[in-house]
Amino acid sequence: MSLKYGLLGLLVEEPLHGYEVKNRFEAMLGGTWEVNIGQVYTTLQRLERDGLVRPAGERGDRGKLLYEISDSGRKALNEWLAQPESGPQELREDIYVKLLLAARLANGDLGPLLSRQKRAYLQRLRDLNQLEARAKKDGRTDLARLVRGALLHTEADIKWIDELSETGISGESE
Repeated sequence: MSLKYGLLGLLVEEPLHGYEVKNRFEAMLGGTWEVNIGQVYTTLQRLERDGLVRPAGERGDRGKLLYEISDSGRKALNEWLAQPESGPQELREDIYVKLLLAARLANGDLGPLLSRQKRAYLQRLRDLNQLEARAKKDGRTDLARLVRGALLHTEADIKWIDELSETGISGESE
């Protein structure tokens, strides 16, 4: 998810200052994406520069500036929400480039790379299962459903790695 649009979406609900935006963004995603507070403020400043958010009144007692979404920001958010995604992975992903290069540079021996990648996917599967269980326990059905999608994608990635382990990248039996 784009941080820019995530912040806009949170500001639809009510005006917030940067630290509140950071906390709500991270909570919305179940702690799976930690955002640097500097990145939040930089993004808010860009959004303000682009006319998508504006200051909401005076600075509070602690000098914190509240931001609210503008009409242009609502329009941009709605347009973004209406656009379908091409999918979670594109052929520009590092794993695809690594596989193609490893096939060339290691004389087609993808075994070590595939082993490491499968271990990483299995760890991701464990982490996602824990996150899904925690989300369900906390009553976060919305987050649990999103994590379920990530679980299915990861399971497909593992199946694909297993297939490559058997056939190689050229499709010939290894």
